[in-house]
Amino acid sequence: MDYDNMDFTNYSNEQIGEMIKTQGLENITYEELIAKKNKRIKEFYEQDSKLVKQEAMLRHWLLKRKNKHLIDFNDKERSQLKQYFNSLDEDGSKSIGIDELEEPLISLGIAESREDVKKLIYTVDDDGSIEFKEFLEIIKNKNGDGKSNSKETMVIDFFKDMINGRLGHGSNQPINKNLPFSLIISTIRRQKLLDALMANDPKKKEEGEKVMKAYGKLISQRRAQKNDGSIQGSKKRI
Repeated sequence: MDYDNMDFTNYSNEQIGEMIKTQGLENITYEELIAKKNKRIKEFYEQDSKLVKQEAMLRHWLLKRKNKHLIDFNDKERSQLKQYFNSLDEDGSKSIGIDELEEPLISLGIAESREDVKKLIYTVDDDGSIEFKEFLEIIKNKNGDGKSNSKETMVIDFFKDMINGRLGHGSNQPINKNLPFSLIISTIRRQKLLDALMANDPKKKEEGEKVMKAYGKLISQRRAQKNDGSIQGSKKRI
């Protein structure tokens, strides 16, 4: 087996240990495989850092030559959006997919089901995941032919309002854009659930009820999956 060309970065340490036992990796030690994995991860992050610096230099060069109209986001906006993206990228894979976006999009009222989330992601990228550059393309609304459906527009508007500090604008409790992304999402969800119960505005009440129904369904599904996992674990122990 060609160990040098194998990419171990997507395997957990436990999976690597199992591979040694089951896939004929007797000629290489566990420690060597972990060292190889850590080296690949380090190289990936170093390359990513270089690309970020190169992009920053290009934007600076364009600014000096009065070509600001060619720049998508300034460094501060880009840094903030990168922070939001990283908050969604829980597994550090440098991309976000259905699992990371399901709860936020349902909480925002942009999606009503996992299938909705899947459809939205596939309008941006057909491999089912979104990398940071594609994430920026969504917000710039320059994907494909420049057209977007209503749900894509809701995603675009949400992040534009976020970087412009306009989340909750016009409400009694504007949302601080510097809060952790997960807290921003939970704050919006809580407000929509309150709207479902107490809003006088029929439109807000309807939106809140949609979120309440969809989020309730999501929680029920997760609880069922957790219970199924517990049952399977009990059967294995028996």
